[in-house]
Amino acid sequence: MSEPDSKYYARLLLPEIAAVLGVTVAQLENKPIDIQIMLAQTYVNCWHSDNCSIKKALEQDLYVDDKEPETENQETIKQKNHEMERTR
Repeated sequence: MSEPDSKYYARLLLPEIAAVLGVTVAQLENKPIDIQIMLAQTYVNCWHSDNCSIKKALEQDLYVDDKEPETENQETIKQKNHEMERTR
């Protein structure tokens, strides 16, 4: 599939993807086109899954560069716990 086709199909799927993620279409349109295409591809690949699984997969694509704040905090806690274990 050519890039213009990919962009076209990605934009067609944005309303469905936005509904699963609980965001607006405009928020997704503000993402770079490569992210939009990646989200559309993930959505198509996971169409047979339940909404919860699709949402997790889509969120992973959204947070490729930006770590989700909760995940970052959990990793920080794990690191601190690991350091505390070593110092015992």
